[in-house]
Amino acid sequence: MRRGQRLLPVFLLFAGIVTLGGCGQGKGRPVVIDLTLRGGGLPADQQVLRLRIGDEVTLRWRTDRPVTIHLHGYDIQEALSPDGPTTMSFRARATGRFPITVHGRWNEPEITLTYLEVYPW
Repeated sequence: MRRGQRLLPVFLLFAGIVTLGGCGQGKGRPVVIDLTLRGGGLPADQQVLRLRIGDEVTLRWRTDRPVTIHLHGYDIQEALSPDGPTTMSFRARATGRFPITVHGRWNEPEITLTYLEVYPW
């Protein structure tokens, strides 16, 4: 048996484990994160939000002024107002690092508030 033929079953087994483990098809854990935007920013401990693939996520936003936020990569946009909490709910289906930004008006630049990191494990 040639070396490539011996490694093929190991490769296929590994590929199956990675595919099944990382696809996020199973039921995810519910995750609720409260975020309070004050003066255009978030506290230092909320600069990165870490999740696992498949998590059922609810970001519950409060703000001291009206703003529009955008979760890149998931293409979710919400208008926030000081009147009460606004929720963003989604399933963490894509791994990677995704910025959550405040959309500026007219020619104002986008401001990155935090990063959402979704891990395959």
